[in-house]
Amino acid sequence: MQRMELSAVAAELYALLPAEFIAARGARAKEAKASGDAELAARIGRLPKPTATAWAINLLARSGAPELEELLGLGAALREAQAGLDPARLRELGQQRSRLLAAAAGKADELATGLGVRLSGAAAGDVTVTLRAALGDSDAAAAIRSGVLVRGLSGDGVDAVDLSGALAVAGSTVPAAPAAPRGKPQKKDDGDKAARESLQAKAEDAERAAGQAEAEFAEAEQALAEATLRRRKLQAALKETRERLSSLEEELATAEQDARRAGRTAEAAERLAAQKRRIAGQARRWLERYSGRDGG
Repeated sequence: MQRMELSAVAAELYALLPAEFIAARGARAKEAKASGDAELAARIGRLPKPTATAWAINLLARSGAPELEELLGLGAALREAQAGLDPARLRELGQQRSRLLAAAAGKADELATGLGVRLSGAAAGDVTVTLRAALGDSDAAAAIRSGVLVRGLSGDGVDAVDLSGALAVAGSTVPAAPAAPRGKPQKKDDGDKAARESLQAKAEDAERAAGQAEAEFAEAEQALAEATLRRRKLQAALKETRERLSSLEEELATAEQDARRAGRTAEAAERLAAQKRRIAGQARRWLERYSGRDGG
């Protein structure tokens, strides 16, 4: 089997519910081995189970959710504005960041809950961190679109996001027809109603707290973007100043050489003038002496 077939197997496995992954991976590895492809069987067996964060992001990518598309579109626009050193555009786009991040993260949590999977607070937070990483890095955005993330991502908006070991199969893309994860519907008997309402209240409180935190982070992130812009401008100005200083130092060195040559020429001229003055004085004395004799 070729790499694309491994990618297809990975696409299938990473579309499953977390509880189904291990058994399905073993089954696919056995099928590959039975077909005589021991190498592919080994590669399938090495596919790591995704973290809860990665699974939720993969689910979001495969759903074709507009919330994710809007967020990734914003990231592309932000990177373009930053590359173009456009602070006004950065401020304009930055105002949308918190809202779109919250919408995409909320959609991931909604999709997971709909399949009976409750994300922990830590996993939900990492979903937001992973989505935020895609805003500043196009490779991170492509990794999120792949649908085969193994772990969450993080980035500071300046340096490239570390993608080592982040994808199950490098170069994978989400299938054209999003695969719906298999799973049993949630049980909805009346005995669980109170528990669900309690969880919902806690979730709403957590979402409000997360929204406040996101707003504060958005302000800090905007300040970082503007500081980065100022740093680039100052670096350019510093480079220009250094180049100008280098040019002035060369001009100064040339002027000093000219000054030394002129000084030596002036000293020689002064010595010659002194010599001429002595000769002239001597000539006057001889003239006076002979003139005196003629007069006597």
